[in-house]
Amino acid sequence: MSKLRVFNTLTGTKELFVPLERRTVRMYACGPTVYDLSHLGHARMAVVWDVVQRYLRFIGYDVTYVRNITDVDDKIINRAAALGISPEQLARENIFQFWADMRALNVAPPDFEPRATEHIGGMISFIEQLIEHGHAYASEGDVYFDLLSFQGRGQLKKQSIEEQRTGDRSQVRDQEELKARKRHHADFALWKGIGAQEFGWESPWGRGRPGWHIECSAMIKHVLGETIDIHAGGEDLIFPHHENEIAQSESLHHHPLAKYWLHNSFVQVDAQKMGKSLNNFKTIQDLLRQYDGDTIRLYLLQTHYRSPIDFTAAGLDAARVALKRLERAVRFASEAEIEPSVLEQAHARFKAAMDDDFNTAKAVAMLHSVADVVLKSKGDAERSMQASILRRFAVVLGLQLNDTSHLVSSKQSIDAIELLLQLRQHARQLGQQTGDFAMSDLIRDGLKAMGIKVMDGKEGTTWETA
Repeated sequence: MSKLRVFNTLTGTKELFVPLERRTVRMYACGPTVYDLSHLGHARMAVVWDVVQRYLRFIGYDVTYVRNITDVDDKIINRAAALGISPEQLARENIFQFWADMRALNVAPPDFEPRATEHIGGMISFIEQLIEHGHAYASEGDVYFDLLSFQGRGQLKKQSIEEQRTGDRSQVRDQEELKARKRHHADFALWKGIGAQEFGWESPWGRGRPGWHIECSAMIKHVLGETIDIHAGGEDLIFPHHENEIAQSESLHHHPLAKYWLHNSFVQVDAQKMGKSLNNFKTIQDLLRQYDGDTIRLYLLQTHYRSPIDFTAAGLDAARVALKRLERAVRFASEAEIEPSVLEQAHARFKAAMDDDFNTAKAVAMLHSVADVVLKSKGDAERSMQASILRRFAVVLGLQLNDTSHLVSSKQSIDAIELLLQLRQHARQLGQQTGDFAMSDLIRDGLKAMGIKVMDGKEGTTWETA
């Protein structure tokens, strides 16, 4: 029996993890809304749930992991209009970039990655059933969920209905117009009516677009079924998004949407959540120009997923130094078998960390302690065995620990060429005095052999790749 304990937002306690079916886990994580490039906060969410699904597989569960993509949203439509392109083009470009970012961070592709635009029919059907069962109502081309009809409201946020604000992050209509259309201020949009020429779909209520929350309920039902084991996402999604998913799905199906609700905390800058609205974010692309994917991943995993991360460049620099040390240690790994007793002891230490609500901070500390043994060991056999243990458990955290000792950045390559040209200039000046140009010619010919063409002119020496 697994000893894994997870913090369940639904109950506010750490619970023993027992899936609905014995060795099967159905897991859904809310993915990106692709109106812009992803930032470090998005990277944290993707890396955290990637590690969770990796660890569940590691301890023997048969996992079906789903991460959606929101590719229809008012933010997408508005930004596309500002750029003079179609919403489809903007979404497609950002999806491709998101995939590239995920590859760089070694985030494994989910088993399924449904897009909202692929499930419009399922959303319309879901809404029709909610209306039929008295949980939703049409109003002048819109459709709203009747929150007073759902007795289980407030399960995650523990708020009364009077404390709840409107349940949609972006509205087609202003609040005064919405007030006239809704029965209660907390009712949220399932379908938003639009003009005949606007981007959207035909429905029984006229042309429109789905509300934000309905997409996840419809896609979970289509891909995983009516009840799943784990629903995951950032803590900013607890309300209204996840509360409203519960209201929709449980009103229709009369049983829980998910057994466990897991939420990661924010990446913060100056004690504020990193986000585009505050213009305090670093895109994943920005960071990858300075740090490799393993460094960013290690930086994110050094903190427990439910604790905030205070973003600093110094923190990333420290993670890079720590990663180099792990990489140096893992070079001593071999294919020789690990003594069972030694492996069992290491396995127990790693599991103790990860079984404590996926405590990657403790697991990373365990990897560093193994690296200490490797780098201090005098015996080849012991060093090789411990390095192999390090590699085995680093994989579960998605750390590749490639040997980067001889990899150089573009800037380092350019600086090295410039240094060689300075040395060549010095050798040429000496050659003019002695008549010996062998050294300057050697540098020029060596660079040529590497595909670097050196050109001497009146204004000095320049170079280009051949």
